[in-house]
Order: sequence, then structure tokens, then C-alpha cells
Amino acid sequence: MLRVSVLGHLGADPELRSSQRGSPIVTFRVAVNLVRTGSDGGREEHTEWFRVRVMGRQTEFAQRLVKGVRVFVAGRLDITHYQSRDGEPRTGFDIWADEVQNLSPRPGEDADRVAPRPRPEPSQQRDSSRTGAPPATEPRAELAVEEFEDLPF
Repeated sequence: MLRVSVLGHLGADPELRSSQRGSPIVTFRVAVNLVRTGSDGGREEHTEWFRVRVMGRQTEFAQRLVKGVRVFVAGRLDITHYQSRDGEPRTGFDIWADEVQNLSPRPGEDADRVAPRPRPEPSQQRDSSRTGAPPATEPRAELAVEEFEDLPF
């Protein structure tokens, strides 16, 4: 069995279908952008497409995804070989996902900044001198990572 993890963007809104037994199946396509250095030393961009199928407990979540969102998908990889309408041999990559996560910010959130946690009021802070515990440290705000990928659509 081949297990894969893919990080990319949805190429279209998910489609809801049913299996022969009547179980819901959500299908969508994920585009993964790859950047390589070509033989001439220039930058070459390539997009690989994966068809993702979700069954079971994550179908309801997967139905709410929309075109363009950044997702993380993990699951079993099925590689299929077929001929295109033009008669050319093609390879298809299908992922039967058991984990799907939306990595895009919610509408109204600023993706470039992480909001700092509010400081507790002085009256709410514990006095560590009485308990003998070391003084509490302020949690560090996580740094946002800039995204340099372009959507392939």
C-alpha cells in the first residue's frame, strides 16, 4: 500500500456522489505546484494533479471546501494507467483520503499576521513566590509563513 501526503489547492468545488452501496463519496482535485531548476539553470514550474476521494466521517467536512482553498490531504495512493481521448497513454493519481485539512484562513482573518494572545490582568496572574513554582513565561506568538505558490488556475 502506498501512503501519501499532499499539500495543494483545490481546482474546483467538491462533488458529492454515492457508492453502489449508497455511501456518500466526495470527490475533488488538488493541484500541487512544483518548482524545479531546468537544464538551462532557469526556473521551471510544473503542476501535478491528484484526484481525491473521501468516504466516511470526513465527507461532511470535505463538502464544505471551495475552489482555491489550500488543503492537506493524506491517504492511500492508487495509480491508474489509461488512454486519453486522443489515444495517448496517461497516468492518473487517485488518493483515497482518510485525512483532509483546510489550511486557508477563514474569511475576515488576516493571513499575514498572527494575533498575539492578550496578557492577563495583574490580578489574574499567579504569585509563583508562594507556590515555589518558576515564574510563568509569556507564550510566543507563532510566525506566519509567507506563501510563494501561484494558483494554477
